[in-house]
Amino acid sequence: MSRRHRQSSRKHEQGTVLVFVTIGLAAFVGIAAWATETGRVWQAKNQLQAVADSSSLAGVGNLLKDDFTTVDEAGARSEALAYGPRHKALGTAIDIAAADVEVGSWDFATETFTPMPGSTDPDLVRAVRVRARRDADNNGVIPATFGRAIGYDEFSVAAESVAYWGQAGGAGPGTVDLPIALDCCSISGSDPSSACMQNYCDTIHNTTPNPCPLANGDIVTCLQFFATPEQNACWTSFDGDSPSINTRDLTDIVADGNPYDISGPIYVDNGTKTPLVSDIHDRFYGEGNFSGNGAGTDTDSDGTVDSWIVKLPVVECQNPGDQCGGGDPQTVVGFVCFDVQEVVVTPEKIIKGSFVCSSDPRCDNSGLTPGGGLSGGISAAYPVIVN
Repeated sequence: MSRRHRQSSRKHEQGTVLVFVTIGLAAFVGIAAWATETGRVWQAKNQLQAVADSSSLAGVGNLLKDDFTTVDEAGARSEALAYGPRHKALGTAIDIAAADVEVGSWDFATETFTPMPGSTDPDLVRAVRVRARRDADNNGVIPATFGRAIGYDEFSVAAESVAYWGQAGGAGPGTVDLPIALDCCSISGSDPSSACMQNYCDTIHNTTPNPCPLANGDIVTCLQFFATPEQNACWTSFDGDSPSINTRDLTDIVADGNPYDISGPIYVDNGTKTPLVSDIHDRFYGEGNFSGNGAGTDTDSDGTVDSWIVKLPVVECQNPGDQCGGGDPQTVVGFVCFDVQEVVVTPEKIIKGSFVCSSDPRCDNSGLTPGGGLSGGISAAYPVIVN
């Protein structure tokens, strides 16, 4: 009886082991199948994200027309849709559905995209959202390989991207003519709460910023340099690393333009800097160190130099801030053209002239990064992924 009991016990143990082995094998197969399918799904997700990112960037890059004041919704959609089939997800070229491309606004505070189909306001319509997917309706589901072992025959995967046009960009070496930066609110709406959202070109046509008379009586804009709140234009060496802004570096810029890329925030400063204003005067009129090599021209042939169109960077709104007096580096939000018409060294330090719209053929935007940023001006912005 004892021997038979032992034999029966062994058979029972062997049966129990077989059950556990079967369960373990099933679990192993399930885990392996799940890991395999999860890997494929994540691979597809990453590839679809690349499609969505490139398509949204392509779309937003064509959202505003060359004058940066007109929304081209059709152009943005067309370019975004064209980028889909250039990419694949698990071997399948991705077609983006027309309904999966939207234009609208992006709120940085809430990180929210708001569709605005049909809107033509370039101050609001600055973003493109694209959804790339593989599902039953578009590009086909992803068939499972080992997923059937755990009850899955197919998978649907999607990715979304929002690209925005308006991040600060920059300008190449030698592009900017003078070491001067302007306060955005001083030329694109004087109200700080406007956050420089008014159209610069409309502003200068409707109201002359900081008006003053030329020698002939015409009313133009005065860029004034003081170590007081009266200063309405900033000195800058276009450096975002060092707050030190010395006159020698600035006079070199008068002669040769910005020495390196303007590719981020820049420090600004105030003060009269008489030798610098004197150099700008001589460069304009072709006197002193610039004798015979003046930058200004005599447009009406009366024997007097009266025009020099320069490109100047515009920094984020400071009004009613410290009027260029040190502090943190300032973000460049765009560029404008300014027609220098008179330079006064004594007793005050003043550059007189008129702003020029970016659409004016006299305004040369070569060397500047294209994009949005300062409505109506030459932009210093480029598209970026924000979500």
